[in-house]
Amino acid sequence: MLGSLKDLIKSSEQPFNIIEEYAALSPKRKVLLCDHYFVEGRNIFAGTVELLWPEATAQDIKKLENFLVLLKSTAH
Repeated sequence: MLGSLKDLIKSSEQPFNIIEEYAALSPKRKVLLCDHYFVEGRNIFAGTVELLWPEATAQDIKKLENFLVLLKSTAH
C-alpha cells in the first residue's frame, strides 16, 4: 500500500501527457476515441477527451488528434 501511495504522489508531480494517457487506455476506449474522431467528428472527439481527462487543454486535444492521424497513416 505504501508503494502505491508513493507511485500516486510521484505521478501527480509529472506533467500531463495526453499521448501517455491514451496509451494507458484499454483497447475498447482507444477504438472509441478513434471512432469519435474519424467517424463522428471533432466536436464529439473533443467532448470525449474532456470527459476522460478533465485536465486536457485544447492543445492536448490537438496533439492527440495529430497522433491519431499519424497512427492511421502508418497503419497497414
